[in-house]
Amino acid sequence: MPESADAAVAEILVRYRTPGERIAALGRSAELTYGVDPRTDEEVEITTAAAYLQAAKQGWRAELASRAAGNAPKRPGWEAFQQEMDAFAPEDPRTEEVWFLQESQGYQVTGRNRDELAALGAAREQVPADDPQQLLGFTYQRDTMYAIRPEGAISRHVGTFDATAPAERWTGGVVRVQADGEELRLRLDAVAADGALRGSVVEGPVSNRGLAVGSAVELRRDANGVLTIDSGARREQLAEWTGSFETAGYHQGRTRLNEGAGMHVPGAGTPEARNRGGRYPTDDAMFEQIRARFRNVDDPEHGYARTLGPARTPLNVEATGWEIVVPAYRRLGGDALFFEAEHAERAAYRPELPVPATVDVENPNWFNEVSNALPDRFVGGRSSSATLYMTAATMLVHEGKLSQDEASELMAFTAADMVVSGEHSLPECLAPMTMAASASQPWQGTELNLAKETPALTTWMQLVGPEAKQGMRAETQTALLKVLENPAPDPKLVRNLAMVLKATEPAERSPGDEQLAHAFRAGLNPVAAKPQQVAAATGERPRTTAVVRDAGRDR
Repeated sequence: MPESADAAVAEILVRYRTPGERIAALGRSAELTYGVDPRTDEEVEITTAAAYLQAAKQGWRAELASRAAGNAPKRPGWEAFQQEMDAFAPEDPRTEEVWFLQESQGYQVTGRNRDELAALGAAREQVPADDPQQLLGFTYQRDTMYAIRPEGAISRHVGTFDATAPAERWTGGVVRVQADGEELRLRLDAVAADGALRGSVVEGPVSNRGLAVGSAVELRRDANGVLTIDSGARREQLAEWTGSFETAGYHQGRTRLNEGAGMHVPGAGTPEARNRGGRYPTDDAMFEQIRARFRNVDDPEHGYARTLGPARTPLNVEATGWEIVVPAYRRLGGDALFFEAEHAERAAYRPELPVPATVDVENPNWFNEVSNALPDRFVGGRSSSATLYMTAATMLVHEGKLSQDEASELMAFTAADMVVSGEHSLPECLAPMTMAASASQPWQGTELNLAKETPALTTWMQLVGPEAKQGMRAETQTALLKVLENPAPDPKLVRNLAMVLKATEPAERSPGDEQLAHAFRAGLNPVAAKPQQVAAATGERPRTTAVVRDAGRDR
């Protein structure tokens, strides 16, 4: 960040003495601008995501209290997703052994660390009922691995289309036909009494045998296995062909979503294409290094300069009073696995995510090239988890199990969780999500399908609903007042919280904002009321979000 921004904060802290005067001055400061410096932008994104998670936790506690009082449940998006996945994918286990305990890919530690490693694995099983992060994270492996386990529940949503396969159950889905190096895709509208399949051509990165999207087509199979493609104006017969069925949810949530993000292209999943450098050994030395760093509360850069990658430290939000804790077990993956690939000639920093139409996703290195224009923002590389959650959510939307608002809330939540946990930066989550949204319904009709270059934080905020934004703003106001009451407040935290307030500022001032402004003018120190907690917290609760990986995929 240019010195003018930090200098502006320093000047405000010296010039103004009361918290109200300082907040007003911070709000007026033109120097506190997002999109100028990569490090400061990352700090602001982490702080904004932390505000979201804090508001979500307080909202969940209020919801639990409401349910305990006998009121009807109001499901937040993360709970709706988790509940519907329980019913939607009963074949897939909710939990499995945490990845770093698995012999095939986990930490190869000796006796001096094995007991502690086992204890860290056991800690994730203790799920506090009032912590949304931990509740959703408990089923992390099921909810992400669902999309890539062909033998799992997702297998029910694909089938073989051949000379004899029944087609009626696939009505409303998509039939794909491959022959002569070409592919035709049809939305299956009906199956006639004589067995003919009737539908219309759908979009995709395929030739569709020269037929225009939306064209009506009829497919007929004869006793010899010959397939006839009849579009009215043209009639083809194929003696050698293969085919498959996909439900509408699978086609949009897996096929089209992958194609939008270029994940169908060979080589797109390699570490280099995902902008990841070489992997550190998961041995005793790494385990002990992470443990020492995590426990070093006296690190002068605690929580800021090293928030991501192999040199990261725990995020310092304790001064805000927020209950955001990233436990030691959550760090065992990212610290060992994630750091940025080399870029020979870095471009000048630009905070915007690209318009999907300007990106050639057939180039398997598209993500690496995009990250070159956002230096120091892609430390962990492209996030698979973001798009894997998106796949499951999209399928639930198409099955009528999840609303679009609930799906958007889920994606806002999971991105915030990964950012605060230090596993990925916000651009790492949002870049593949926006690319996927350009090709997949229902996301094509949302603001996540970017029509112009947009900064990552602005894009993420479009997923956040009005009530959540109000909660974030209230939590940030309270936190900033608390920080400013300190005789020597952390200027970086002051700057970041002030920028979160700017990011959550409503188009029209709410009664709460007017009340706060009045209190400032009166020289008071208002503290926003928080929802009543169901039970008092005792001590530091272990964070239990499950982070599980298979041998071919990193989070």
